[in-house]
Amino acid sequence: MSLEAEKKIYSNEQEKSHESRESKESEVDAELKSASAMEKADFLVKEVKSSKKQMQNIVLHMQEVTQAIRNLRAQLQLVQDDDDPTSIRQDKKKVEELKLKIKDYVVEVEKMREDLIREEMAELEKGVAINMSEEDLRTKAEESIEKMIKSIKE
Repeated sequence: MSLEAEKKIYSNEQEKSHESRESKESEVDAELKSASAMEKADFLVKEVKSSKKQMQNIVLHMQEVTQAIRNLRAQLQLVQDDDDPTSIRQDKKKVEELKLKIKDYVVEVEKMREDLIREEMAELEKGVAINMSEEDLRTKAEESIEKMIKSIKE
């Protein structure tokens, strides 16, 4: 075999190897993208729950501080002042920031709805719902995703 023929064969093998690698990479990228959507949704759900809990704690603290101030004013027989102390104003500001953060997270999860449904369908197909029709899989996946979104909206 001539040197040029060997170079051609080697070149063709490299191209096939490169194409094979690219197709495998695109498959992996698709899997990563779908997996990352579910992971991102899980992260956002946890962030929403954490933010809600933090908001509840701040509101509870504000109520306790306000009550303590009222009690002190009553004991000292001071005129009731409707102005909030600095810490209460800061807490109210933080609560508003958390509300906006939660709203943004919910919007982001809602934008991911279709990706999440596709991922949920794939998960159901692998596990519980092996023999279900495509329509039934989609319905079950939609119910699951809607339930998750509803839980973070509450």
